[in-house]
Amino acid sequence: MSNEFAVIDFETTGLSPDCCRVIEVAAVIVKDGEVADSFVQLVHPGYRLPFFITDLTGITDEMFKGKPSPEDV
Repeated sequence: MSNEFAVIDFETTGLSPDCCRVIEVAAVIVKDGEVADSFVQLVHPGYRLPFFITDLTGITDEMFKGKPSPEDV
């Protein structure tokens, strides 16, 4: 029997779903204690990042050039 699960992580511009947006999605599939697959995608939030988010995450506005929107991801 396989022991398989996903670990999912999101970086956002803040904690309020009313005004904050996803800026990065990451996931790994763990199967029998080993990483079987992974996915990481920066997501363009549609506006400039607050300075404290860049300071916290290391993600900059320049990194979003050509990246998809949250709806596309």
